[in-house]
Amino acid sequence: MHVGQLWRYPVKSFGGERLQSATIETDGLLGDHVWAVVDAESGAVASAKKFRRFGVLLTCGARLTDETDPRDPASLELTFPDGTVLRGDDNRVDAVLSDLTSHPVRLEARSRSYDAAPLHVVTSSSVNALDTGDPIGVAVRRFRPTIVVDTEGVDGFVENDWLGVQLELGAVVIEPNKRTDRCVMVTLDHQEVPARREMLRTVMSRNRVLTREGGKEAPCVGVYAQVSVPGAIHCGDPVARI
Repeated sequence: MHVGQLWRYPVKSFGGERLQSATIETDGLLGDHVWAVVDAESGAVASAKKFRRFGVLLTCGARLTDETDPRDPASLELTFPDGTVLRGDDNRVDAVLSDLTSHPVRLEARSRSYDAAPLHVVTSSSVNALDTGDPIGVAVRRFRPTIVVDTEGVDGFVENDWLGVQLELGAVVIEPNKRTDRCVMVTLDHQEVPARREMLRTVMSRNRVLTREGGKEAPCVGVYAQVSVPGAIHCGDPVARI
C-alpha cells in the first residue's frame, strides 16, 4: 500500500486542492479547515452537511498560494462555479458568497473545525468496490478524503479493519478511530464532479457496518484518524500497519 493522493480543504465545505506533499501537524494537515463561511445572522458555520442551502459551497474551490500563514487572506484563492477567481482579501468575497447561497454570509479565519477527527482516510479499494463507473480520481472526490491510500490490488473495504491499529505513512503515524458514516453529501455536486443521487443507497447496499459510536450500523466508506506522529508526507510513501 502507498499514499496515492493528498487533499487539503482550506475552507470548510468548499472543494479542496490536490497536493503532492504536505505537512501533517498534531491537529491535522497544515492549512486544512482554517477558514469557514459563517452565517452573518447567527454566527454559525455554514456547513453543507447540516444545512441544505449551503450545499452549493461544495461547487466552489479553495487553495493556498502560500503556506507561510494559512490564515492570511491574501494567500487564499477562491474559485466560484461561474469561473470567477478571487483572493481571500478581495472586498467582494462576502457579497459573492451571499449571492451564491441566497443568504447573508461572510468568510472568516477560524480555529480548525472537524466533524470527527483531523484526518480522513479513504482507500482505492473501497471506492472501486462501489463500482461507480467513474475513474478513481473522480469518484474519490465525492468522499472528501485528506489521504487516499492506494491498496495495490487488494479488494474490498479494507479500512473497516483498521480501527484500533496504527498506520505508518512514510514518516507519519496515524490511528484510525472511527468508520466514516456517510450522508447526503456524497450525492451532491462537488465542483466539476457531477451529482450521483443514488450514491448513498449504493454505499448502504455495499458496506453497511457498525460504527464505533453506539454500535449502530451505518453506510460507511473510509475512516477518521488521529495523528500519533506528525511529519512530512508525500504521494508514493509506503503505508503499513504497525
